Formats: sequence, C-alpha cells, structure tokens
Amino acid sequence: MRRILVPVLAAHYLAAFTALGMPLFLPQVLAELAPSAAVGWSGVLYVLPTLCTALTASTWGRWADRNGRKRSLLRAQLGLALGFAIAGFAPSLTWLVIGLIVQGTCGGSLAAANAYLASQPQAGPLARALDWTQYSARLAMVSAPALLGLALALGPAQPLYRALALLPLMAFALTWRLPADQPAAREPAAGRPATSLKHAASSPASPRTVAATSWPALLLAQFLFCFAMVVTFPYFIPYALARGAGHDALAGLLYSLPHLVYLVVLPWWQRGDGEAWLVPGLALFAAACVWQALLHDALALAAARLLFGFGMLFGLRGLNRSLAHIASGHSAGRLFGRFDACGKWAGVFAGAAAGALAQASGPATPFLAAALAAAAAALTVLVRFPSRRTADVAAHDA
Repeated sequence: MRRILVPVLAAHYLAAFTALGMPLFLPQVLAELAPSAAVGWSGVLYVLPTLCTALTASTWGRWADRNGRKRSLLRAQLGLALGFAIAGFAPSLTWLVIGLIVQGTCGGSLAAANAYLASQPQAGPLARALDWTQYSARLAMVSAPALLGLALALGPAQPLYRALALLPLMAFALTWRLPADQPAAREPAAGRPATSLKHAASSPASPRTVAATSWPALLLAQFLFCFAMVVTFPYFIPYALARGAGHDALAGLLYSLPHLVYLVVLPWWQRGDGEAWLVPGLALFAAACVWQALLHDALALAAARLLFGFGMLFGLRGLNRSLAHIASGHSAGRLFGRFDACGKWAGVFAGAAAGALAQASGPATPFLAAALAAAAAALTVLVRFPSRRTADVAAHDA
C-alpha cells in the first residue's frame, strides 16, 4: 500500500503547495508587474486558474480513461510547472494571465491523483486514499501561505513563481517511477461488456445501479458543500478582526483552525462508518456557520471554528466514501474529473457570491449563505441517496 500511496501523496502535496500558496500574494505580484493595473485585477487573477480547471477537468478525465491515468497525472504536473514558469518569467500582465490560464487549463492534479489511485489495488481502500489526498491538500493549504510569506520577506513576489515551478517537476519525478495503469479499451471486447455507470444501470439489483442513481445527487452535494466552504474564505480576515481577533496573525490562525482539525484528527480516525457521518457533518457545519454569523467575540469564534472543522472533516469523509462507492469502473478518470469540476465551479460562484454578500450586508453574511448551502446538501443526501451503507471499496477497477 505505502509503495503506491506515499509517493502519490508526496507528489500531490508538492503540486498543491505550488497551486494553493501563490494566489494570496497575487496583489503583490500585480503591483510589481503592472503598478497601474486596476485593483479589481487581483480578484480576476485569483479566480482565473480555478475557472479554467472547471472548464477542462471533465475533458482531461475522459483523456485519462483513454490514455492512462498515470499519464494524465504526469500531464497535470507538467502543466502546473509550465504555467508557473510562464508566470515567473512574465514581462507583462498579459503574459501573467497566459501563465495562469495554462496553470488552470493543464492542471487538475487532485482529480488526476484520485483517478490514478482508483486504478491501483496496492493503494488500499479507495475511500481511505481519498481521505489522504484531501489531507495532503489541506496540509499544503495551511503550510504554503506561511512559508511563502516568509520567503516574500526576502525579495519580490514574482520570482517565487519560478522557484515554485520546480516543485511540480519534483512531483513529476516521484510519479514517473510509479507503476502504469491499463487504459480503458475504446471498444468492449467480445464477451466482456465495458464497465461504466451506464452499463451498471442495466443491472437493477447490483450495487452499481444504486451508485448510478446516487451520482447526480452526489454532484449536487459536492457543489453545495464546496460552495459552503469557499464562500466563507475571502472575507474571513476582516470578519475575524471585527470580532476581536486583535491582529492578522491571530486571524490567520483562526482561519487555519478547521484545516488543523482535519490534519490532527484524520490520522487517528481509522475505522467506522464514515458515510454515516455525512449528514451529521453537514448539519454540524451549517450550525457552525450560523454561530459564526451571530457571535461577537474571539473566544466564541475559536470554538465555532473548531465546530466548523469537525463538520468539514465529517462531511468530506462522508463524501469520499460515497464517491469511492461509485468510482469502480473504467470511467473513473471522467468521474473524478467531473467531481473536481463541480467543486471548482462551486468555488467560482462562491467567490462571486462572497463579494456581493459582503459588500451588501457585511463580512458575516457569507456564513449565513454557507449555512443554507450546507443544509441544502444535507437535505439532498437524505432525499436522493438510495443507499446509506459504508462504501469502503477496494481501490481498483472492477
């Protein structure tokens, strides 16, 4: 198991560190590269890679099913390196935009890594592997801003893009040594029907029939939950300062607290029906969001952030088990691509909604929107999921 999982997670951490660290410092890059550019450009540049990934993730997923998921993972790492290299050497704002478009269009390392793990039985239970790819992403989300902030104190921001372009190349080197998967056949072999959700639907009594009917509801739950998480991010720092956080460092710690809950608790949570925690997790998340919208002091905010973190952990773990229950066919690349694209679209809409809500009613309002979205996700799971059993399936194609 470790021979496959550890290199994939290490490579994904390097890619996630690269992709998640720099967006916070785009205003500094913009000020160095185009001092006369309008302030609104920072928001455009922030969302641009996410938008490009949302537009292309499904296409790359189908490409992975046809040509191999290891190749797709290598492709995503090279695309990320190329995008950051272009941004790092960009002589103008136009070239910076091109670099960010390449980063988003050719990236998608999370979906590519998950699809590859789905093809490798040696990686262990797929649901647990998905927990760990989320773990590496959240570790990068916590560590990258702090480390890059320290690096920024030593010099200009744009050269960091050049240095970070080396990390996906290191990920590429780690991935290159992994075993290749077998691409799906373009046409079904004689006597062996191709495995897909569509074929699963032809067998009414099979578990895959349940999976096929769960898929639209799972996509909707993913969209709503990702929206609920992301809509609270953009204006959290001014919100926390207004609630008595005192200074930026404490506000940053409160921002990171839910991710730290995930990092600390997940390694100790080895067993149990993770899918059964999905609805309680979403409900807990919604309650934490309502609390954050109404509280007025930093101590209560810290407690609410802890509750928010446990809701996020339970929700993500439940979604991973539901996803693992479905991702058992030759179309896993397309499935993970669509699942990732759904989350990216949620992020795009959440960013726009956060700006509109905060401007209209203050920085606490996005938490109410998050509570509504999380409650809607819980209702979707309760109404539309025909099966609530554990989905600790093996991480390989059937």
